[in-house]
Amino acid sequence: MTNFKTFSQKLDTELSEFAAYSWAQYKTEVIKDGKNFLTKSKEDLERWSKLLANGDLTPDDFEWLLAGKKDIAELTSLKRKGLSKVALDRFANGLIDTIVATAFKTYL
Repeated sequence: MTNFKTFSQKLDTELSEFAAYSWAQYKTEVIKDGKNFLTKSKEDLERWSKLLANGDLTPDDFEWLLAGKKDIAELTSLKRKGLSKVALDRFANGLIDTIVATAFKTYL
């Protein structure tokens, strides 16, 4: 079974790719805000990914729980760049999608 450290390493790579591909103009800010979100969510991510890997949490439940954490994404670096609320929401949704996809690739 894959451990959380491996998942975290894959997630760092995926976050960098997400930033470069979808947010190239704001790559530095995206990575900074994304890592801040991951740090704040670490305990929940670790617990939920373990439950997902063990089959005690469905993929839909995992995704739903993670979507509920979107509100803690402060996105301070991107806000300083003057991005609109719509753009910030698009980033937060993309970040959640990246985490979910990485978890599914890692654990399922």
